[in-house]
Amino acid sequence: MHNWDYPQDQQARQNEVWYLERLLTHGITDEKVDRAMVERHFDAIKIPENTRAFFELLLWNKPF
Repeated sequence: MHNWDYPQDQQARQNEVWYLERLLTHGITDEKVDRAMVERHFDAIKIPENTRAFFELLLWNKPF
């Protein structure tokens, strides 16, 4: 993932909530999203409601 507004180093990866918000909101390149990390921080990440509903469908098969 390329972050133009934040230095890309180990410190950026340590804040998992921030990292997930960026991955899910701005897209990814060659990286896969870690399902366990998304499940662990799902309630804490700030993403649009339509994106949240889509991930709930993918992760837990929860209908809209």
